[in-house]
Amino acid sequence: MMSSAGDKILGRLVPRTVAKADTTFEKICYCKKSQGFYYRQICHVVGGYTSCGTCYLSSPCLPS
Repeated sequence: MMSSAGDKILGRLVPRTVAKADTTFEKICYCKKSQGFYYRQICHVVGGYTSCGTCYLSSPCLPS
């Protein structure tokens, strides 16, 4: 009983934290077969929110 009451009081005094990893990754936008190149964008995840930059010319498209 005391442990439960103590946990409730502590929960009100100290906010819970949720671990969210901040990271950066690349995402493929599209492949223009006429030009033969992938377009990619760099995305960032910070505090649980994701934002991506503009697409840029990257590597050659893989043959399909």
